[in-house]
Amino acid sequence: SAAQFEILMLEMAKQGYEQYEISNFCKPNSYSLHNSSYWKKDHYLGLGPSAHSFIGTKRLWNISNNMKYIKSLSKNILPIQEEVLNIQDQYNEYVMTSLRTTWGCSFSYLTEQFSDELASYFKEGISKYISSKHVKEMNGIYTLTTKGKLLADGIASDLFSVN
Repeated sequence: SAAQFEILMLEMAKQGYEQYEISNFCKPNSYSLHNSSYWKKDHYLGLGPSAHSFIGTKRLWNISNNMKYIKSLSKNILPIQEEVLNIQDQYNEYVMTSLRTTWGCSFSYLTEQFSDELASYFKEGISKYISSKHVKEMNGIYTLTTKGKLLADGIASDLFSVN
């Protein structure tokens, strides 16, 4: 799988495609607006059974059963469930999604949005991946190298706060 993924990244670049997220390529500046919303923490609204929405720190999703969904709406009941992300969940999600993108994980964003403790935790944890050349840092932005993209989920989960 790793060898095939490396070939994919190389061949897509040769054809003029930009890898703007681990599993997404596009012609220059033709990013998916839909998917980019997830990675940039933009608000989005999901309509229909099983659809998901995100507003601020709240994630909402509609029930998946079509009949229950329709019956609820016919009774003027919104068939949704929700979760409110605590600060630790917000940090973990930001680390996971931002590292997967070409825009990377911004240390200034971490210090502005989260505690000094979480920012320090990130800085300490990311250092071994910089040393091993899985991550590069430029002007406070941390991005995965080609080598790091093969281990993206493991790197992100290693940086998660698990108190």
